Amino acid sequence: MHNPFLLALKDFFTGKFLALTLLPFFITFLLFGALWDLSDIQIALGSLTGIEWLDQAISWLVNFFIDILGWVLVAALSTITATMIIGFFTPIIVKEIHKRHYAHIPLEGGLSILDYLLLLVRSIVKFLGVLVLSLIFYFIPILNYIAFHIPFYYLFHTLMALDVGGEIYTKRELEQILAQHRTKIYTTTLILYLITLIPFTGMLLQVYFVAVMAHLFFQLKAQ
Repeated sequence: MHNPFLLALKDFFTGKFLALTLLPFFITFLLFGALWDLSDIQIALGSLTGIEWLDQAISWLVNFFIDILGWVLVAALSTITATMIIGFFTPIIVKEIHKRHYAHIPLEGGLSILDYLLLLVRSIVKFLGVLVLSLIFYFIPILNYIAFHIPFYYLFHTLMALDVGGEIYTKRELEQILAQHRTKIYTTTLILYLITLIPFTGMLLQVYFVAVMAHLFFQLKAQ
């Protein structure tokens, strides 16, 4: 199996793929640009203990966690939004990669709109459930950061798998592939999600992410 990350990188730096990159990036940037200031929110706390230096320390800690988590929330939401937007361009990207690299593999079927929506709704319900559970760790340093990303990673993984895999496989085939190659697919989407934690990459590299997943799914189909 050839490395999907390297193959996708070569595709990404071509005129057609770079052109497809700009529109989702600018749409997401315009939607979330005003929210980048969320990390500047400060909360004024009154006297909690009656000890000035201790109250100042508590206020600083609370605002610090709000700053960090506020920025993380905006970054995560912008990534998910960009992932949803790129879904409209996914068929174009998948067909282009198929034509360039996998023309020998029959491109049949694909998810119906109804199947896609049912799987998407089920995944969103799971995402919301995990998100609510993650709130338990909100005020626990380090754990809050990790727990916060788990539901957003799950949603990112699901959208990638449905959008890209849904262009290549039928519902039954996609479910079988996701079950048989669970570790490989989760590892790939986890690496991609970690890349999104670098500022702006979640908005800028969506075409690259789709290309990576397309290469991976076509190679799994060829096995």
